[in-house]
Amino acid sequence: INIDSPTTSYLIAEAKVNGIRGLVLLDTGSGLTIISFQHWSIIGDKSSPPIPYTGPDIHGPEGSSICPVGWVTVDIAIAGIIIQHKAILAKNFKHLILIGNDLMKNIGIVLDIQ
Repeated sequence: INIDSPTTSYLIAEAKVNGIRGLVLLDTGSGLTIISFQHWSIIGDKSSPPIPYTGPDIHGPEGSSICPVGWVTVDIAIAGIIIQHKAILAKNFKHLILIGNDLMKNIGIVLDIQ
């Protein structure tokens, strides 16, 4: 896990999503795992279309609506664990992939920043 520090500090980690290696944002304040809709067009499973999202609006780390469009199930490999997990696709989301508390609690990731 690295701490990237422009004006804001982000916790990032290496992970594989659908077999593609990259960096993900870890956000203990988010109850959901979120993937940018544009990024999904690159890493997504074309044979499995998203399930439409019909719930309440969701606000991202910056406070504005992320414009959720659907749910997808992804294969995530992080911290030596591989799991299938649901994620929200968002049209208005500046990060590629945000790992929320839903996934971190599910696999036992605990962030201890000291």
